[in-house]
Amino acid sequence: MTLPVLLVSVGTFALAWLSTRWAIALATQKNLLDHPNHRSSHVRATPRGGGIAIVLALYAGTTALYAMDLVPGQLLLALACGLPVAIVGYVDDIISLSARVRLLVQALCTAALLWLAAPLPELSFGSYVIPAPAAAVLYGVGIIWLTNLYNFMDGIDGIASGQAIAAGAVWALGAPLAAPAALVLIGAVAGFLRHNWPPARIFMGDVGSGFCGFTLGALALIWARDSNTPIIWWLIPLAPFISDATTTLVVRILRGKRPGVAHRSHAYQHLARRFNAHLPVTLIYTSISTLFAGILFWWASAEPIQRALPALLACTVPLCVVAALLGAGRD
Repeated sequence: MTLPVLLVSVGTFALAWLSTRWAIALATQKNLLDHPNHRSSHVRATPRGGGIAIVLALYAGTTALYAMDLVPGQLLLALACGLPVAIVGYVDDIISLSARVRLLVQALCTAALLWLAAPLPELSFGSYVIPAPAAAVLYGVGIIWLTNLYNFMDGIDGIASGQAIAAGAVWALGAPLAAPAALVLIGAVAGFLRHNWPPARIFMGDVGSGFCGFTLGALALIWARDSNTPIIWWLIPLAPFISDATTTLVVRILRGKRPGVAHRSHAYQHLARRFNAHLPVTLIYTSISTLFAGILFWWASAEPIQRALPALLACTVPLCVVAALLGAGRD
């Protein structure tokens, strides 16, 4: 199985790399540019919408895996639930849709995913178990939040790509069940990252960030169900993004700020201003996800049901504290 999966992953990388070059040319021709403003962290007009390459490459790669009987058809269908999220994201990159429209589409796609994934697993926190009907609501809220927080965290060059690659690497190394799809995910995002590496030649855009967030949540849900393991175990590699975005949201709400208003107060944005550069921050977040969170994911893999919650808390609590100390949620 290893060689075919690696070949598909390499092919996915090549397709994403070529597709991103096409996206750069198209965005430049159509003047689909992200211009600097008071909320942005870049200083020059840059093409956006490059995440379309990730979408195309990931679907091509996972379809190839399915054709070789290396992933189940239901996983492919679960990923297909994210296609409307990507389409709406791409339209938003072009004409700027309202938040209500985007949220409605995300909710419908999440509902379709939950229906497809039924019977849903119980949501367990150590010995405490939330029954499947109530857990479904939490799964839905969690996937919608992951979809949106990934968009919020895609504010500097390479950081969203790095998080997806890091999560894919941790999953591939720590859970054999996840390896084929995780390696294809790595290939798709890495092919795009070749052009998104600081200084970026193109941005992921809403088409890529929303799709990546939804896809990571969908994969975690399907793998949790198929392996009879807690979904919170699968979320450990995403702890840097979840911690930063959630801390920022909570602090802003406590300070009376409107949650939906754009801002530059995430911890990673404060760090980027301190360093006056994107690359160090991208490397820090990717390293935390790969090493710190990766070690905790591996430790919990011996007994996921008992260790997932302690591992997740050991990862997220310090990261939330650090995010708050860095000024998350404060302009």
